[in-house]
Amino acid sequence: MHADSVLVVGARAPLPAEEAGAARRACEAAGAGCSEASVAQVEERLRAADPAAQAPPVALLLPSVDHALALARKLHAAWPQTYLLIVREDAGIVAFRRELGVAPLLGRHWALAAANAPELTAAVRQALASTRQRRQFRSTVAGANARLRETRAIEAADYRRLVASEHHLSNFLRYSHAAVLGLDSGGRVLFWSEGAARLLGIPTGKALGRPLEELGAWAAPVVKAAGRLDATHDHEVVEQVVELGGQRCALEAALTLTGGAEDGRGTSIVLRDVTARRRAQDQLREANLDLQRQVSQRTQELEKSQLALMQAQKLEAIGKLTGGVAHDFNNVLQVIGSNLQLLQPLVQDEGEAERLLRAALAAVDRGAKLSSQLLAFARRQPLEPVPLNVGRRVQAMDDLLRRALGERIEVQTVLAGGLWTTLADGNQLENVILNLAINSRDAMPEGGQLTIEVANVALDDAYAADLPDVAPGQYVMLAVSDTGHGMPPEVAAQAFEPFFTTKAEGKGTGLGLSMAYGFAKQSGGHIRIYSEVGHGTTIRLYLPRSFEKEVEPPRPLAGPVQGGSETILVVEDDIAVQAAVVSVLQSLGYRVLRAGDAQAALTILQSGVHVDLLFTDVVMPGPLRSPELAQRARHLLPGIAVLFTSGYTQNAIVHGGRLDPGVELLSKPYRQEDLARKIRHVLSSRRQAQRANASGSPPAGPDRGTAPREPHGALRVLLVEDDADLREVTQQMLELLGCQVRSTASADEAEEALRGSGFDLVLTDFSLPGRDGLQLARLARAMQPGLQVVVSSGYGQGVSDPSSWSLPKPYGLPELQALVERAQRATA
Repeated sequence: MHADSVLVVGARAPLPAEEAGAARRACEAAGAGCSEASVAQVEERLRAADPAAQAPPVALLLPSVDHALALARKLHAAWPQTYLLIVREDAGIVAFRRELGVAPLLGRHWALAAANAPELTAAVRQALASTRQRRQFRSTVAGANARLRETRAIEAADYRRLVASEHHLSNFLRYSHAAVLGLDSGGRVLFWSEGAARLLGIPTGKALGRPLEELGAWAAPVVKAAGRLDATHDHEVVEQVVELGGQRCALEAALTLTGGAEDGRGTSIVLRDVTARRRAQDQLREANLDLQRQVSQRTQELEKSQLALMQAQKLEAIGKLTGGVAHDFNNVLQVIGSNLQLLQPLVQDEGEAERLLRAALAAVDRGAKLSSQLLAFARRQPLEPVPLNVGRRVQAMDDLLRRALGERIEVQTVLAGGLWTTLADGNQLENVILNLAINSRDAMPEGGQLTIEVANVALDDAYAADLPDVAPGQYVMLAVSDTGHGMPPEVAAQAFEPFFTTKAEGKGTGLGLSMAYGFAKQSGGHIRIYSEVGHGTTIRLYLPRSFEKEVEPPRPLAGPVQGGSETILVVEDDIAVQAAVVSVLQSLGYRVLRAGDAQAALTILQSGVHVDLLFTDVVMPGPLRSPELAQRARHLLPGIAVLFTSGYTQNAIVHGGRLDPGVELLSKPYRQEDLARKIRHVLSSRRQAQRANASGSPPAGPDRGTAPREPHGALRVLLVEDDADLREVTQQMLELLGCQVRSTASADEAEEALRGSGFDLVLTDFSLPGRDGLQLARLARAMQPGLQVVVSSGYGQGVSDPSSWSLPKPYGLPELQALVERAQRATA
């Protein structure tokens, strides 16, 4: 047999494929050969004439072996030099250790190993190392004995020294603390040390000369082991549990064959009390098992945390992607929707065109809903939470739900008494309820029952322990249950993921449950799904309890669409959206100023022009953010109203998923009537606040909110300014004063304009590319004698031209109004 071979023993032949495969892989990893046998085949070997001749270096007992301890003891008795490796499944190790007891009676060379691959491979390596070490020791001893047998006959002096040496060795063994005894070939005691007398409680005089088996029950296994020793098997270790001094202890006996055919066969025995060692080994095994359990538990917790982190990172990535897409997508929808609504009056009573226009507007609404659901899932939807009663909201939706679900669905509402309030966005909550109800309807194509339940619940620490994103506490629970076909576990696990749907193509977007999930998380709650195939589905939404008093839901803005004559400053960086919004507002009768970014808008506000309402996009380019623009606008014009609009608010006016207090927001895309009603609502709220804060006395000083006086004629003005922002702002102020304005960026462009058209006034900057403003003034008067020319400059009054008027920078609307009135008088 190979020196490093392992005999793998299974319950029956052939060996179980999985167990045998694991054992073969462990042997291969340890660099050992491998043979296999069933329990019956091993027992047949033991019944052979010379069973020790068939002893393998290592015997590995698979977990499928029944009564493994009994078989191991048989193998130890027949093959005392074989290293026994007993393999058990993780769950069975503790029970097997209890079966072993204090003294397993398996000798010194055995181990208990778990069936998992790393530990099994390590155990096989350790067993092979032990067998190699013992094999080398036996070889060394045999070589030494052989050399002694070949030694020449010694002389008398050497003999006396040898006798003295033996005498000293005998005394050392006799009086040492070690329990050492010697037996003759008949099993009688020849030697009994003081250590043996102390350990066993038998004085030396009573032990010498007596058969060992007469000295106590402990001696029987030792005598049997001594009888098994021969030239090929000259060493054995026996372990047993005995009663010594009234206490149970583990006793180890190490037997060695001594002498030979010429001088008589004997046995040397060393006894040791190994109770403490066995106890320490058991404690070490228990500690290792406990450590393995802790490592396994921590590993599972780490894996769960990693999965939760990956899910959070995935949601965050989707949220960022969704936010950017929603912003651009909503801008596109806004342009399309606004222009379609402006077209609506032009195609009335034109059947086919009107039908196509309505279809296009419906598509815009569907796109807006899709964008809103994406933002809700990504937790970027601006919420306006108020303390509300979920039960009353469900009752108010009863008619809507029954119409949406149809006659084949029976709707049952179960509302607990004394419902708590919760802080939530009422409109979004109703959308969630409606989406859940429609999902349930689709799961019951043949009809069924839908149950909506609202109750107070308290989630304890035990419930929250399994859900890392759930805090224990008091919640209002909304449950929507159906009797539909249900979902298998793998489908339920993906149900909240965006765009996941089991419906047929075109029957759903896969965002209904995703929106509900995002709403729950953004509201500080959570949502769970319970489903069983063939029995239906229940979705439970938990919203945190609020101790605030319930607030009646605000009535939605309704009534006829109204315009007005106020002045509105529109701040929008998307030119197409800006043009569409300006057209809608102008069609409603408002005066409109426009700016492409917050800095340009601030320049308009600083000019002194009267503005009633600032209508600004939230996401704007440039260093000045929209909320800062609103603050500075209120500082410049304390009575100004502010309305934000956006398809994606980021964190500018929304914090913690909730709209900042006092902020008015119109989400893109919006209809013309939504814009008109929202603006009237904001302006009316401003007037009510001003009346409430009025002290009854007229305001001191000039009123900057007074609108400029309308001029009597339309003055034709050529504006020459190379700064694009200042050119745009000045043009808007001149148009607000009733002028017809043509703007150019250079003197060359102005010359071309003068050749093609007649003007009443030229307003030019002093510093222009190519030619300065004074040169342009002289050229303009030469081309059109009597033309009024105004030179504007940041150098104050330093521009000198007696034929031109001077307008120092910075200037505002009052200075321009005075200039226009002067020009009108001059041309009258």
